[in-house]
Amino acid sequence: MSSGIYAIAHIGNLKLFVGEASKLSQKWPPMLAQLNSGKFPHAMLQQVWTTEGGKRHFSFHTKAEIIGDLDILGIEELLAETAT
Repeated sequence: MSSGIYAIAHIGNLKLFVGEASKLSQKWPPMLAQLNSGKFPHAMLQQVWTTEGGKRHFSFHTKAEIIGDLDILGIEELLAETAT
């Protein structure tokens, strides 16, 4: 994964947690470690991650994957925000 926008999707619950990071491929392993250890800075995502039992209930996506899926609710707002 390259730098930029990423999303963590909560499977079956229509929740999409979107963030931005430089050098995403280097940040991804520490982010997963934080989630697994209960220390992720986004409290809502951490709570859902912990309650749902971790990675098996989530999928992970890059900006390129997100932009290509016009069925994502709110994709227009996400694209508008990333353009600025």
